[in-house]
Amino acid sequence: MTTKKSFFISDLHLFSRRSSAPKWESAFRSSVQQSHTFVLGGDIFDFRWSTQATLDHAIEDSIDWLKRLLDLNPSCNFHYLLGNHDCHPDFVEALQKLADSTAHMVWHRHFLRLGDCVFLHGDIVDARVRIGEDCDDVLDAKRLAGELRDPPTALSHALYDVAVRARVHRLVVQLAKPNEMVLRKLVRYLDKHDLNSATGVKRVYFGHTHRPLNAVPYSGMQFYNPGATIKGLPFNVIETEVPRLSISQWK
Repeated sequence: MTTKKSFFISDLHLFSRRSSAPKWESAFRSSVQQSHTFVLGGDIFDFRWSTQATLDHAIEDSIDWLKRLLDLNPSCNFHYLLGNHDCHPDFVEALQKLADSTAHMVWHRHFLRLGDCVFLHGDIVDARVRIGEDCDDVLDAKRLAGELRDPPTALSHALYDVAVRARVHRLVVQLAKPNEMVLRKLVRYLDKHDLNSATGVKRVYFGHTHRPLNAVPYSGMQFYNPGATIKGLPFNVIETEVPRLSISQWK
């Protein structure tokens, strides 16, 4: 099989009982089998809202899920970006072990540039960065604090389920993070890393907001978001156009 395509997904929230990701498994498999590059954009797993018996079980199952994905196409380069729900230090350690044992997979903490495309999770839009602070340090601290909080109670899960059944989460997605605000904050972050139209960036792919975007123009670039596999929300596997680069440069 000749593989010429590349794809981006994010926000599957696997292990959360609100996730509809299992319905998309055949689409994921088909995309991987056609790919030379496959980018997983964060919150692929959801350790905070996991229904697994323990964190260790959830991490073990997450690595098994990734191994099955990687085995579908040994000639495909896989890039895994951390999100705010799958950045637990124990998972990152397991992810590093997987990357060390796999020639065609690598992970990234904050962002990835491939040709004229940039990929990031997008949770920087929720981080409050004060003057003089390093935005990545602030993001890391916010992520860690979120992952190390006490797990949600049974009541919290039940209330979340009610909100999903009532489609309240759809309204929140629409109102909580207006596109203009999200894109402005993303551009501000990207500028700090010299990732912008002036340095040749044409397309930006991100997740986190659970709101699909398709080639939305802003600040001289186009922005894409696949949405989320949360029940009641739209989602798409996004085909991208990136060069096939040696993954060894990130090893």
